[in-house]
Amino acid sequence: MRGSTAPTSSDEGTAPPRRPADRVRTVVLTVAGAVGLTCVLAWAAVAITGLSFVVVTTGSMAPTIPAGGLAITHRVPAAEVADGDVVTVPRAGSSLPVTHRVVAVDRVPGDSAARSLTLRGDDNASDDRDPYVVRHVGLVLAHAPGLGSALVAVTSAPARGLAVAVVGVLVAWAFWPARREDS
Repeated sequence: MRGSTAPTSSDEGTAPPRRPADRVRTVVLTVAGAVGLTCVLAWAAVAITGLSFVVVTTGSMAPTIPAGGLAITHRVPAAEVADGDVVTVPRAGSSLPVTHRVVAVDRVPGDSAARSLTLRGDDNASDDRDPYVVRHVGLVLAHAPGLGSALVAVTSAPARGLAVAVVGVLVAWAFWPARREDS
């Protein structure tokens, strides 16, 4: 077979050079996929472990947890709480809970699971006016300043709408037919 050239071993399996736009597409989609996977894993971890996120909106726990901080809590029986723990409990007459430090724990006559908790914010000069009678509390396991404000911002309606729009554009871009270059 004169004049024909068979591919050599160095030519086999060699992909044509990638265009810069293809590289950008790969990087953007990889980053978007990693962010999405991180969100799904975080949601699954929270669902499996029973952890909750509490955004601290006032400065009563400063400097320990300043306003805008994020507290990660785990639901535990009130009988397991001790003086010095930071807990989140329902506030009477409000849909928002209170996150303060335990100053005293007292038994409740007639209810072995309930406890009467005296709480005080770290930045407050006196205990909360009334004790909180509870059977369970959110025990603060960890906290981070500023993350609560960031969480509120990214879960707001405008941020979710923007996220949906960006994901839609990325999906359309990823599946848009590539231009063929003439050979």
